[in-house]
Amino acid sequence: MIRQDELSSTPLALDVDTGLLDVAGRRVRPAVVWVRHASACALLAQARPAGSMTPLQAQSWSGFLGQVASAATAALPGGTVVGPGQLVEAHRLGVKTPRTVVTNDVRAGARDVGARTLVVKTPDFRLFEPDRGKWKACLPSVVGCEAVAGDPGAATAAADGRPVVVQEYVAHTRELRVYHLDGGICAFEVRKPEPSSLMTDPESVAVKRVDCPQPAADAVRTLCAAWNLRYGAFDLLVSDTGEPVFLEANPDGDWLWFERKARWHGVSFMAAVMVRELFVRSTS
Repeated sequence: MIRQDELSSTPLALDVDTGLLDVAGRRVRPAVVWVRHASACALLAQARPAGSMTPLQAQSWSGFLGQVASAATAALPGGTVVGPGQLVEAHRLGVKTPRTVVTNDVRAGARDVGARTLVVKTPDFRLFEPDRGKWKACLPSVVGCEAVAGDPGAATAAADGRPVVVQEYVAHTRELRVYHLDGGICAFEVRKPEPSSLMTDPESVAVKRVDCPQPAADAVRTLCAAWNLRYGAFDLLVSDTGEPVFLEANPDGDWLWFERKARWHGVSFMAAVMVRELFVRSTS
């Protein structure tokens, strides 16, 4: 494993003709490569110390890591649409999704969504905003459409006017975090007082390991098959009729926090099994 803070100090060279990777003088043929949090924006934001990586360096490393993954026999997590475009694909595949608008004008977005209650959120902000002091403006919140319409400050989503997701609030009986690992499924049920509780008050969040309801598992496998996604962390709601509602899939989603809260480490075990099986398949 090579961590981000080890990239610049580790001599690396990929022979694009032979597919051989030289790591500090040792030549290997990549069989299974799992690249995580390697977009240029993520590398730039997470560089330590802050500012130690330039945009050009971040883009160069992101491209290099992508090339290493493409040279491997098996690459993780796989391909997927990123961001709210996932909702378009999921809806096309018959998976229920909430009405969603991406906008820098929350009031206009609320009118377009047309729901009485809304969720306003910035996906994956923790990855791209390392300064926790700036998280407050990014935290997900549940608001009524009347409150948005009457708030003159809602014309812009945040102080910097960036676009956010404005989404219909879906009434539900359960919230699930479902992990897909090369066809295997692990699920946790999550209960939290507020959508932002994971970031603001993690102790108030209850997580338990559960058997994944079959309709939810079917929806996850349908999306993974369509996106050629070997690994993904899925956020789903379950309606009172048992129908799953897809919110998003994170191909780089972490699992250790959920395991610790649930006191169950099955995802780590399945991840190790998945990598081993991919390696055996790739080298046999």
